[in-house]
Amino acid sequence: MGISLLTGIGTTCADAATLAAVETTNGSSANWRNTIGANQSATVGWSFQVGALDLQVDALGIYDPAVTGLEDSHPVGIWTSGGTLLAQVTVPSGTAGTLVGGYSYEPITAITLTAGSTYIVGTYFAPVADLCGSACGDTLLYNGTETYAPGITFLQSRQTAAVLGPGSLALPNLNAGIAEGLFGPNLLLNAPAGTAAPAPSTWGLAGFRLLALVAGGRRRSS
Repeated sequence: MGISLLTGIGTTCADAATLAAVETTNGSSANWRNTIGANQSATVGWSFQVGALDLQVDALGIYDPAVTGLEDSHPVGIWTSGGTLLAQVTVPSGTAGTLVGGYSYEPITAITLTAGSTYIVGTYFAPVADLCGSACGDTLLYNGTETYAPGITFLQSRQTAAVLGPGSLALPNLNAGIAEGLFGPNLLLNAPAGTAAPAPSTWGLAGFRLLALVAGGRRRSS
């Protein structure tokens, strides 16, 4: 699986390419209504550790497999392990986002992730009515084959406790209990040209028990 090159989003230069933090293939998927249940909202995502070199993040995004685009807009954020929000963006509904490798992105002012540090990325999903019909919320991808960018080591799937009714983007402070991340959110890294993507790693999923804690036009690039 090669590097996704992208122009016109974030900060790029002649000796750099834009690389997704994770590329996921061959996974299972579920819309938000079937993932969480009726009328509940939460922030979901995953944590990771940066390797020996600093990394620069140029954009944040969300999984978007539909030809017609996202059903809803979604705020996406990235936090330090201590809970400090470093950047936040809203990926618009429909086809207005920049689509790269099955994820829709919006640019951010570039931030630097420090070598050896841990970070958390998450996106908020609003509640969906019980009888959702054709509007059942956007899709989460899981139980697939993940290819992580050099310098990105997956640590844990994350979530907030689900709440009845609407909520807001918040630090996913709980272990979601899934063997891989929820995709869900992603980020684009400014990587040196010629950086090779690593071999994919397949994660098994014994049971899909996401969010068990319940508290109450498109610019396509190739």
